[in-house]
Amino acid sequence: MGTKAKATSSSCLSFLKDALLLPTRNAKLFVPVFLLLTIPLLLLQATNVFCIQPLTTGILLRANEIKNMDPSSPDYAKLMTEILKEARELVAISIAAMVFVLLSGFAKQVVAFFTASTTYSGDRYSLPELFSKVIMKGRRLRGPLVTIAMAGVLNVACMLLLAVLLQLLLRHSGELYVALILFALPSLAFLYVNVVFLVAAAVSVADTERRGVSALRQAWRLMTRVWRKEGCVLVVVVHLVAMVPSPLYVVALGYSKKSMPVGLALLVVYALLSALVELFYFAAATVFYYQAMESKEVMAHDYVKIPTDEATV
Repeated sequence: MGTKAKATSSSCLSFLKDALLLPTRNAKLFVPVFLLLTIPLLLLQATNVFCIQPLTTGILLRANEIKNMDPSSPDYAKLMTEILKEARELVAISIAAMVFVLLSGFAKQVVAFFTASTTYSGDRYSLPELFSKVIMKGRRLRGPLVTIAMAGVLNVACMLLLAVLLQLLLRHSGELYVALILFALPSLAFLYVNVVFLVAAAVSVADTERRGVSALRQAWRLMTRVWRKEGCVLVVVVHLVAMVPSPLYVVALGYSKKSMPVGLALLVVYALLSALVELFYFAAATVFYYQAMESKEVMAHDYVKIPTDEATV
């Protein structure tokens, strides 16, 4: 009985091992893709450290200073002009950063999922070949873009619903800990659905017939019916692994105020580690999809063979 439990546990985790080993099958593709994932993260963090944070700090300092000034004085008008100028710059940079995050997020997922999918299928492309022979061929790009866009919209909608729910619970429960307990279950459901969105992107890359709602439905079916235990393992691992770089980011921000070179070096390490984590869970979602589909086909094959054998006997 202990052996059976051990085998079940091993099977639940085997797809994660395959995901970890997947880059070794085609290093010439995974290495440049890893760098492509790193660059947007590094640019975004550099923008935050050198632009967004100084502007925010400057606005807060001036806003605190202007409280004690006479509104009719020339210094007040001058300081207010500076605050408005910095506020406009902050808004413009923030909007540009949001657009950059959105576009780079699309690009990263498309490239990473196609990389994982083609490698798992046995193809050995270089990065230029992946773009020319796979991503840009026919309508292969349409499915993932539709699915990722739909998942992004649903993700934002879920976060807004959670925010509204938390406000309602805080308003009516009266106690903070009671509201947090009641809020725990919807939060866990959101974490689960978040990984379903990830698997749906893998579905739309691997299966050209599925995109949008069809890909989301297939991902949901695989995680809740075909491979339930593995689906739960994927959810836990994705969110735990995603938390790994966070402490380093906090340390990097702290050092950037004391020693900029050290802070920048830590931000580079943080970007590399974050890209590595992203690449892993993109690969894990892809391997999960393929192996779940393979297990489904095996179960269907066994189900068909049993009556035939009995009839023969």
